[in-house]
Amino acid sequence: MSGKKLLTGILLAFVVASVGYLLVKESRRGSHVAARPSGPAVAVSGPSVVAYYFHGRVRCASCVKIGNLSGKAIRERFPEELRTGLLAFRQVNIDEPENRHFIDDFRLSSQALVIVEYRDGRPFRSKNLEKVWTLLDSEKEFLPYVQEGVSSYLKGA
Repeated sequence: MSGKKLLTGILLAFVVASVGYLLVKESRRGSHVAARPSGPAVAVSGPSVVAYYFHGRVRCASCVKIGNLSGKAIRERFPEELRTGLLAFRQVNIDEPENRHFIDDFRLSSQALVIVEYRDGRPFRSKNLEKVWTLLDSEKEFLPYVQEGVSSYLKGA
């Protein structure tokens, strides 16, 4: 009888762990999903800027590093703009069906950091910061490059 109880306990623990894993996975997925550019991706009604880091489901070490350094550059230089909603940083998995439209929207051919200025909730202009790939090994050059790219768009917003 104790063998049956042990097996029941193991199976119950497996089910609980599986449900917990799915809940955590779904909550993380929701935090990385951005709405269509014409939709509610931007919290403010006036001009604003969104820095999107587009990546796939499978991410190499360089892809992860670009996402991390981009976030660092933005958080360090623009805390007030992030707080007020004038600026947002979103990491978006373009392999998710609801995000595939970004490939056409911004003519993506691979992982990319794209700065988008919105006016009245619609994309007004955008720029792919392509040098993130060549500056990846120099944080000293990477951070100012991203910060300057974002800053130039904030000036117009």
